[in-house]
Amino acid sequence: YLSSISLVNKLGKFTSLTTLNIERCSSLILFLNELNKLTSFITLNIGWCLSFILLPNKLGNLTSLTTLNLERYTMLTSLPNELNNFTSLTTLTIGWCSSLT
Repeated sequence: YLSSISLVNKLGKFTSLTTLNIERCSSLILFLNELNKLTSFITLNIGWCLSFILLPNKLGNLTSLTTLNLERYTMLTSLPNELNNFTSLTTLTIGWCSSLT
């Protein structure tokens, strides 16, 4: 649980980070400017972040991503076109995303 996003705004400094789990961060709105700097990412899990807004045009550099889990992500209305760039993606899990069309 993050009560503030001060750490999230510094994620770009963790260039060797391969796994990030973000859950139940009710005040988290966006952080993909930092996330996009983490090109060694292989696993990203986002769940129960009810206010989180994904910015699809910021996902392009995550080409090493193999696992993407989006659960209880109520603001997700569509999957980003950039998913086509994730040639290493082997697992995509989407659950309880009530606004996804």
